Amino acid sequence: MVKELLAYQEEDALLRAIEQELQGSEERKKMAQARKFLEGVDENLAALDKKAKDLAGLYESISAKHKELGETLKEIAGAVEGCEDENAASYLQKKTEELLGRMNALQAQASALTEDINAVLRSYQKLKVNTKAMQAQYKEFKVKYDELKTGREEERKAIESKLAALEKSVDGALMEKYKAKRKDKMFPILFEAKGEKSNMCGKCLMEISMADVNKLKGGEVIECDNCRCLIYKKD
Repeated sequence: MVKELLAYQEEDALLRAIEQELQGSEERKKMAQARKFLEGVDENLAALDKKAKDLAGLYESISAKHKELGETLKEIAGAVEGCEDENAASYLQKKTEELLGRMNALQAQASALTEDINAVLRSYQKLKVNTKAMQAQYKEFKVKYDELKTGREEERKAIESKLAALEKSVDGALMEKYKAKRKDKMFPILFEAKGEKSNMCGKCLMEISMADVNKLKGGEVIECDNCRCLIYKKD
C-alpha cells in the first residue's frame, strides 16, 4: 500500500509542477491583476460617487450660509446709513466686521471644497482610463493564459489518467487523507520515518510516540501530530 502511495505521490509531483508553472506564469499574474482591479471598480466608483455627493452637499450648505450672511450684511449696511446713535452705529460696525469675517471663512471653505471636488473628478477620470486599460490587459492575457494551459493539457490529462489508475491500489481512507492535504497545498505529503528506531517524523523531525512507532512497524501509515504530514516506515 505504501509503495503504491509513493508511486502516486511521485506521479502527482509531475502534475503539481504543471500547476505551479501555470500558477506562477506571467500570463496568469497579468490576468489576475487585471481581474482583481476590475472586480473592485464598482466599489471604487461607488466610493467616489458618495464622496462627490457629500462634498457637493457641503458646498451647497456653505453657499447657502454665505448668501444668508450676505443678505444680513445688506440689512445692516442699510441700518448703518440711517443710524444717528453713535453706540448703535458702533455696534452695527462690529457686527459688520464679524459677518465679513464669517463670510471670508466660508469662502475659504468653499475654495477648499472646490479643490476636493476637482480631485474627485480627476480620480474618476483616472479610474475610467485605468479601467479601460485593465479591460484590455485582461482580454489579452486571458487569451495567452488559455493558450499556455492548452499547451500543457495533453500532458496533464496523461498524468491524471495514471493517477486514477494508481489510486485504485491505495486504501480509500488513506487516499482521502492524502487528497485533503494536497487540497490544503501540502506537498510532499508522504515522508519516511527517520532515526535509528524510525521514531522521528521525516519532515519536521518531531519524535513519534511508541504507539505510532509500533503502527509503523506493522506497515501502517500514520499522521504526524506536529506537521500533519503522513509518515511511513521503509521495509
